[in-house]
Amino acid sequence: MELQDYMQMARRWWWAVVGTALVAVLSAFVFSRLQTPIYKSAMRLTVQPARTDFGLTQSAKTLIASYISIIHTEANAAEVGKRLELDYSPAYIFGQTRMAEDAATFGIEIQVRDYDGETANRIAAEWGRLFIEFRNRDNARQRREDRVEIIPGDQPRYSQDFPRTSVNVAAGGLLGAVAGVGVAAVLEWRRARVIHSVDDLQRRLKLNVLGVVPQEPA
Repeated sequence: MELQDYMQMARRWWWAVVGTALVAVLSAFVFSRLQTPIYKSAMRLTVQPARTDFGLTQSAKTLIASYISIIHTEANAAEVGKRLELDYSPAYIFGQTRMAEDAATFGIEIQVRDYDGETANRIAAEWGRLFIEFRNRDNARQRREDRVEIIPGDQPRYSQDFPRTSVNVAAGGLLGAVAGVGVAAVLEWRRARVIHSVDDLQRRLKLNVLGVVPQEPA
């Protein structure tokens, strides 16, 4: 097919492309609305050495991962649930919590997912308190100049993590448009099998028509 043929097909079957895309967008929107939302709460902690000499700062940076492995356990998840009086199992709290290090900025990122955003905030904040208490206990045995403290950042804030309606709608529109093009191509193929005029016959057979019976009206 030449470019002109594609343009004619687009003009002829535009309603099929647009209609299929709209159906897909509406379906994605309804599907997203029917899902139970899950919220994600995030907070950040900063590891702060007592002095800025190279040795202590490098040690603190190296130990961030070990701090996470010490705190992020099912035993501490049980403690979080106990303090907050949650009817959650330790395994659930542990599984819904993610902790990651950012050694470049001496940071620890805590993320908690839950069906209730405020509960996710409370759980994230309690994990942060466990970090601070752990470092305070360890610092009590250290000289002041050798201490490494945990500084909390802003209070945890939650946002909807699932479903992502805007992403689903955009993906639905794109896939719907592609499917619409496929529908238009099928319709065009079926139409091409039917000869509507002398021009269609000449184009299909690549031969000149000498006469028509009955003769076409002038």
